[in-house]
Amino acid sequence: MRRRARLVCLGAIAAAVVGLTTTRPISAQRIRIAYSATQSNNQHKLFGRQARLYLTYTRPVGGTPQVHVDVATPTGRWRPLGQVSRGTGPSTLSTIVVDRSGTVHLAWTQFDGPTGRVYYSRYKTAWTDPVALSSAAAYAGYPSLDADSRGHLHLVWYGIRQPSTGQPTPHGGIYEIYYLRYDRGWGRPEWISPGVPDAINPALSVDVNDRVHVVWYQSDGRAYQIMYTMRNPAGAWTTPEALTSGTEPSTKPALAVDSRGTIHVVWEQKGGIYYLRGRPGQWAAARRISATGTEPTVGLWVRGVFAVWTDRESVVLRVFDGAWRPTRTLGPGEYPNAGPWRPDSDPTPRVAWTMGGRVHATDLGRLLR
Repeated sequence: MRRRARLVCLGAIAAAVVGLTTTRPISAQRIRIAYSATQSNNQHKLFGRQARLYLTYTRPVGGTPQVHVDVATPTGRWRPLGQVSRGTGPSTLSTIVVDRSGTVHLAWTQFDGPTGRVYYSRYKTAWTDPVALSSAAAYAGYPSLDADSRGHLHLVWYGIRQPSTGQPTPHGGIYEIYYLRYDRGWGRPEWISPGVPDAINPALSVDVNDRVHVVWYQSDGRAYQIMYTMRNPAGAWTTPEALTSGTEPSTKPALAVDSRGTIHVVWEQKGGIYYLRGRPGQWAAARRISATGTEPTVGLWVRGVFAVWTDRESVVLRVFDGAWRPTRTLGPGEYPNAGPWRPDSDPTPRVAWTMGGRVHATDLGRLLR
């Protein structure tokens, strides 16, 4: 039986779910933009640095969703860093990281007309003008962002590769995972997924040795599987490997990497939540940690890891400290996002989620003792 947890609440921020409809330029297919404030689980929504907690979310402005960032001071008081997106179309699906200098970096999906593109901005004393990082010719979205110890940025997203050289798809192209690096300037996007069939929703994390780890889900022709690749600072990407198999779809992965370099991955499969840990080529057996649930996320704490997901319109927590503890219900809501996902940020375990028309951020420290 799930127990309702007692929470230490950091604060609640007004937000809302907005539904719009737009059209992709490649075909007559119509898509629905209907994102909760803290969607999606492949992204990082909160980051602790220098005794401050930064949180990004989507909130409508004049009926159009826009991307925002707020910051909590050491006293726990929230203040806005402002609206970051500036387009007239919907902006959603933001991902945040704060580097060692204290600079805040943000990437998101913005619809300039019918096409979704990945945009970027940073904040030191004010937000820079947003810069489009993906092409205007084809859809790109669901970015995931991190920074290494030298201040280099690492960004992935999924987008349509054109022209299609593989089998036909409903959207007229092939969804690939794209990677982009910032070192004194943005480089050129490169795709890191192996092509047909579609590759979707990448999650990225940089470890203490500046290795870049990426997971996503991709069909093997029978079912979606969780894929993984890694890149050393001066090396090439490893050949993507499947972390799952079988005919049951495995989707919506998220990951964290601890101080020992162990990779922790959660995903949705068979209507429930699965967990896997290991290193490239040395993976433990996957474990089902919940028979039901969706949108899982994973964070680090001093004695292990914790996973949070949505289950029947509630946010549910499960903790690992050598063994998995029973699940606990944190409260009503959806689309939780856990932190930290890396060991060199503020180690305080936290989670944020959408609850009704607000974003709820909670310190889990007391709960995990």
